[in-house]
Amino acid sequence: MSRSDDRAPVTGNVTAADLTTGDPVTDAILHGRTPPEETPARTGSGTSRTMQRLHTDPDTVERDLVKLVLTLVELIRQLMERQAIRRVEGGGLSEDQVEQLGLALMRLDEAMGRLKDHFGLDDHDLNLDLGPLGPLLPEN
Repeated sequence: MSRSDDRAPVTGNVTAADLTTGDPVTDAILHGRTPPEETPARTGSGTSRTMQRLHTDPDTVERDLVKLVLTLVELIRQLMERQAIRRVEGGGLSEDQVEQLGLALMRLDEAMGRLKDHFGLDDHDLNLDLGPLGPLLPEN
């Protein structure tokens, strides 16, 4: 895709919050150079938090993707369960609707259990650490 000549170039200041002074990758980027191939962050002995967050292991990428997808499914399942409890306690559902809702949630919980077993995961594996916000999923 070519850039249209009638658009003005992007200008202004760029800031980053996770820059670690003295890190070879950070220093190279700040000075307009190509980052070195082997860096301490890539070999596991460095301190660049940004590079550590972006580091992926090709051997575990499939398992990591499954963890992410199952984490999202578990989050949605828990939200649905809480909403169902509120609706049941609110009294706006018939007995049949309560029964169907409970059965659907039980089946989803069983399916999640089978998937976690299949991929060798447990509840702790699905709980993302959001840093200062704490864990994504409430501790049971």
